[in-house]
Amino acid sequence: METATRDVWGFLELPNPHAQAAADLYRWGLNFDNGKNPFVLFLDLIGWTEETWGQRSGTSPDCLGFMECDYLGDALKEYANRPHEVTSWIDALMECENV
Repeated sequence: METATRDVWGFLELPNPHAQAAADLYRWGLNFDNGKNPFVLFLDLIGWTEETWGQRSGTSPDCLGFMECDYLGDALKEYANRPHEVTSWIDALMECENV
């Protein structure tokens, strides 16, 4: 996914029809610290953290309330339907975070 911006906030404003639920989960996860972030749990569940960082984050499902379950469920369904597009979007997002 090619972007003209390197800023996370600008990146999140870009249209992403194949990763909208993942973006929503990411935004919701900004309300949590790293040990309880449901977006990081999502990254663990799809194998992104292990593949990219070499290990899981260790985020526990204890972080999940009903809203987190709803966001996580939508993101997992989106990933199940379009794994490559969602993974590409996550890779681009993480590039923005690391700049």
